[in-house]
Amino acid sequence: MARLSLVPICLLLVVAATLAAGCSSAPPDGTPFVPTTGAPPVDADPSAVLAALVGDVNTTLEEMDRNVARAAAELGATGLSGDGANASLARLAASSPHAIDAVTITPDGRIAAAMPAEYGAVVGTRVGDQPHVQRSLADRRPQMSGLFRAVEGGETSAIQYPVTGGDGAFMGLVSIAFEPVMLLADRSDRTLAETTLRAWAMAPDGRVIFDSDPGRVGRNAVTDPAYAGYPEFVATARRIASEPAGSGSYSFTPPGGAAVKQEAHWATAGLHGTAWRVVVVRAA
Repeated sequence: MARLSLVPICLLLVVAATLAAGCSSAPPDGTPFVPTTGAPPVDADPSAVLAALVGDVNTTLEEMDRNVARAAAELGATGLSGDGANASLARLAASSPHAIDAVTITPDGRIAAAMPAEYGAVVGTRVGDQPHVQRSLADRRPQMSGLFRAVEGGETSAIQYPVTGGDGAFMGLVSIAFEPVMLLADRSDRTLAETTLRAWAMAPDGRVIFDSDPGRVGRNAVTDPAYAGYPEFVATARRIASEPAGSGSYSFTPPGGAAVKQEAHWATAGLHGTAWRVVVVRAA
């Protein structure tokens, strides 16, 4: 969490087209799409691939969650700072390739310790004004945050646990910060490899949290004006936002190209009530 306070249509539809079909079209930032090369892809069943992808993402999040819970138990004995705390935080930060850093937070909202050591400069930083930290300090329950802007910069999410002493007294929080886009990219790459399918993900508020094009991450699939000319896609994005699982299709015509029909299947991954809509798309 030290990286505190951390979604596609030449326009979002072109995002979806690019993701789903690898068509050659220009995304919002103007960068041409370059298809990957290698063995001819296969037309896999999107529902089966989606189930495998969501399962993989959830397994990864649950493993991270267990590691944070273990660190919380250790910190209850060592305290939030000092050599023992640093050792626990170092193990936590090293426990996942998607982790950025691990920190402890005092009840008044200040970082007490941070690992790896290069993040030591954030110790003492007040983070209690950030909504996800406020919730954890108030509720004293495990949570996974939505995206926020980290104090070092960058879009981040965090899994946080309360730390309690042997007498049951609340001592503060332990948090691991990670980059959802990296986690989702890694799991999508290995699940969708050698298929014609593409994946992206968004939060229920419409914000894209993962896309093969970094320029699309952070855009809102429902409200971004860039997608206003593609009503079928926006209508599907609204369904994705409001429905935990489903499927739908839409058509659009990229600049200078023929009409393209896309088929989207989505389901929900997440942890502690925070949801990610994971979308698998193919050319219909």
